[in-house]
Amino acid sequence: MVTRITSKDNFVIKRLKQLESRKYRDRLGMFVLEGPSVIEESIRENIGLEFALYSDSFIQNGAAGNIIRGLEGRGVPVYSVEDRMFAAVSGTETPQGILAAARKPEWDSSVLEKPGANFIVLDRVADPGNMGTIIRTSEAAGFEGIVVIKGSADPYSGKVSRAAAGALMRMPVFYAASGKELVDMMKKNGKRTVCTDPRSSVYYYDIDISRDTAIIIGNEASGVSGEIFENADLTAGIPMEGKTESLNAAVASCILMYESLRQRNKQNTAL
Repeated sequence: MVTRITSKDNFVIKRLKQLESRKYRDRLGMFVLEGPSVIEESIRENIGLEFALYSDSFIQNGAAGNIIRGLEGRGVPVYSVEDRMFAAVSGTETPQGILAAARKPEWDSSVLEKPGANFIVLDRVADPGNMGTIIRTSEAAGFEGIVVIKGSADPYSGKVSRAAAGALMRMPVFYAASGKELVDMMKKNGKRTVCTDPRSSVYYYDIDISRDTAIIIGNEASGVSGEIFENADLTAGIPMEGKTESLNAAVASCILMYESLRQRNKQNTAL
């Protein structure tokens, strides 16, 4: 049964406004998923949803009935509001009409120990769009998880979640408080750390990054921190022509992750 909300002081509206803040996302262990395709995916993946909210105009969406029935079938409380109130809690300029408060997934650290597994490390990556794109691509390229170093954007912010397009629900996310903690974590689990370096005479396709590799993507403005760079196992450059000095963080990460996948597939074919 759908419950109608008419007041902005309703608990559901207040909770969604709280979840715009990282402080509350961390405190409550929750984040917001938005859009019909992501909500449908959360139902299929059996993601823990606290509640869902949709706008009046969402009913015009052809998939609306199935999504609402799917939520109710999972026992998720469902609420409806008029469009203006929905727009006030939506994180987008053009709301997609439905969102849900989800519980953050909990991941076992044993994932880090998996033999052959590759990881992408985000060292103070600040742009939510870059982070979401990297998370989405890491899943597509067969990486096992993400390690986020303190100072990066919040992977569970609305902008990251939307850019990740559902991958955030499936990709394990781990945290490191510093570069040293990251390096120690990777060494403990038998992973080599690889940093991109525009000054390197060795290019990324000249090194083996097929397995047991942690590819480190640095801050958009300052790159990988000195603490990590000095202790990395390998550095590699991305060849560039023309006058461009650097690539977007998401673009650089995609190049390396798909080279890793190419190498891995080539090795598997040779077996």
